[in-house]
Amino acid sequence: MADVRQVNEQLISLEGEFKFPVIMQARKQAESILSSCKGVVEIDFAGVTAGDSSALSFWFCCLRCVQDRGVQLKAINLPVEMKGIAELVGLEKQFI
Repeated sequence: MADVRQVNEQLISLEGEFKFPVIMQARKQAESILSSCKGVVEIDFAGVTAGDSSALSFWFCCLRCVQDRGVQLKAINLPVEMKGIAELVGLEKQFI
């Protein structure tokens, strides 16, 4: 199970397994939270216990959700698996 919760106005915390079977639910939670965010918002992956390419897709969906509203997302505490997948497909710069 994946859980997305807003800690405060500038921090969203992720917990659980961010894998294909549950990613759509996590995306809906994130999009709901992001719809009211402003400024710079950190998305903290520290609580993610497992992930696959769906976690990378989740990140890009979050970026797309805020791109026209001037919100800047910053990924923090990325899991090793997610960093590895991003490097493999040449997308590691999307997390800087």
